[in-house]
Amino acid sequence: MKDYIKAPLLSGLVLPGLGQVVNQQIIKGLVLMALITVIFLTLLVKVFIDISAVMAEVVGPDLFLGPDSFSRIVEGVRERNLNLFYFLGGSSFSVWVYSIIDAFRTSRRAFRESEGE
Repeated sequence: MKDYIKAPLLSGLVLPGLGQVVNQQIIKGLVLMALITVIFLTLLVKVFIDISAVMAEVVGPDLFLGPDSFSRIVEGVRERNLNLFYFLGGSSFSVWVYSIIDAFRTSRRAFRESEGE
């Protein structure tokens, strides 16, 4: 396998920013790792807040889930404002794609320079 394939695979399959670290771009890699971590944690908190709010409405004080509870939970989630969820999902996808493309271009350029010398 070519050397310039390892960095984008690490960024794409393991963790965005890891390919940059492999390419000796430590600061950029750490920034991408921190960014994707913050986005993911914010997304996780948003999901937990929405699910807990819907569950409080559906379950109520008696803590009973009836036969129609699942459909009421799904309906409750659909009624929530999901704009932040979509924004964070799009942002994480953008960071992921950027890290793959940047890792590939940087490692390919370094590979070509080392082949030419």
